[in-house]
Amino acid sequence: MQHYSGMTWDDLKVFLEVARQRSHAGAARVLRVDATTVGRRVLALERSLSSRLFDRTPEGLAPTQAGALLLSHAERIETEVLALQRELAGADVRHSGSVQLTASDGVVNYVIVPRLVELQRAYPGLELSVRAEARVLDLSRREADIAVRLVRPTESTLVGRRLGRMSFTFYAGQSYIARVATPRNLAGLAGHAFIGFDRDLEHVPTFRWLRKQVPDLRLSLRANTTAAQVRACVAGFGIALLPRFIAPFEPGLVELFPRVETPTREVWAVSHRDLRRNPRVSLVIEWLTQILALTPGFER
Repeated sequence: MQHYSGMTWDDLKVFLEVARQRSHAGAARVLRVDATTVGRRVLALERSLSSRLFDRTPEGLAPTQAGALLLSHAERIETEVLALQRELAGADVRHSGSVQLTASDGVVNYVIVPRLVELQRAYPGLELSVRAEARVLDLSRREADIAVRLVRPTESTLVGRRLGRMSFTFYAGQSYIARVATPRNLAGLAGHAFIGFDRDLEHVPTFRWLRKQVPDLRLSLRANTTAAQVRACVAGFGIALLPRFIAPFEPGLVELFPRVETPTREVWAVSHRDLRRNPRVSLVIEWLTQILALTPGFER
């Protein structure tokens, strides 16, 4: 991109994230750079424009009058740039090239990564970037091309393909079972130690279901990733409600109630509608459909 007053699209991306996150550190996390780099880029932009763009407030960095003016223009530029990128990607007919895929860390670590070698061998020109994220990435902003989500998309700009349903059940580690009486049914879960997600993820349907089954639920450990919960469960911290697809990879897990009806969640592959004709995106979604069909714990 050509320079205008020393300003580039990369500069505007940094500026936009600082305005949205209200800090250099927050913008750095989103942009995957260090906070020093963000501060240096903002300072250089301010010098090129001869204007201070942010004021420090108790709530964080806030745009100045000049910053607010730049923000309105930068957001319009971002909308046009992202639309152009999506349209170009949607018109690309090659199977070689990059695809950015995001899913929960459990799906990434136990479903996607173990089967990636098959996809790479079949399509050596495909460059798949995988992000294990608990937060919902913005597909309109090209934070990802495909998102594996546990809810059907409702946004008009997104399209989804139902991949099936994933089931959950109760597990405990061998060491926990060795020192604590094994519960025989759901009623027997009262008083046991549990492993669960952080408080900001307690809204998920599986956790709400668990709360109903165990009203006096006592969490011995909270973790923000499925992998950490699995490790804690194997180590004997307590009982965990986990996806069934994990058990084949973790022999230290013991399923407690194989015949008890437990929650299921729909699984969707979601992408932006502008990418629906992109052959790489279609290829990866078809591959996801195939590998999930072969994965224990998933049903069509």
